Amino acid sequence: MKKVLLSIIIICSVFCTANAQKIGHFSYNAILNGLPAYVSGMQDIERMRKQYADELQASEKEFSEKYELFIEQQSELAPSISEKRRTELQDLYDSNIKFRDDSQRLLKQSEQDLLTPIKEKIRQALITIGKQGGYTIIVNTDSDACPYIDDALTVDVTESLLQLLR
Repeated sequence: MKKVLLSIIIICSVFCTANAQKIGHFSYNAILNGLPAYVSGMQDIERMRKQYADELQASEKEFSEKYELFIEQQSELAPSISEKRRTELQDLYDSNIKFRDDSQRLLKQSEQDLLTPIKEKIRQALITIGKQGGYTIIVNTDSDACPYIDDALTVDVTESLLQLLR
């Protein structure tokens, strides 16, 4: 009986030791903000965003001025001129809406174009670190994806990842 109990304890301890898993964690945001290509790309996108916003604001101001002028003069205008100006105002309004939508789409596409290769590099670097370090899993700690990490039982691979990516 003692031998069976001792055998079970030995098997359990070997099984538990063999199944000990190495877990890593990193901050995706820290990685992105530590990459010069991402930082400069985001600065370019922010400059573009400001240019689009300034252009849209100028277009909206132009529309408002023309609309106010039209309202002031409408009663004095011949019906054909009034209709022409109404059509021009509608075209300008539609153009502003289209520009706003296009600029949002272009900004979103620019961000995606910036992030796609960076995300792939991060993914490849994580695979390399995971295999070389013998990790079972590496967890992203941002966005409350993993609200608790015991630093004593896991390894922060953020710095290693940044070094590999630079």
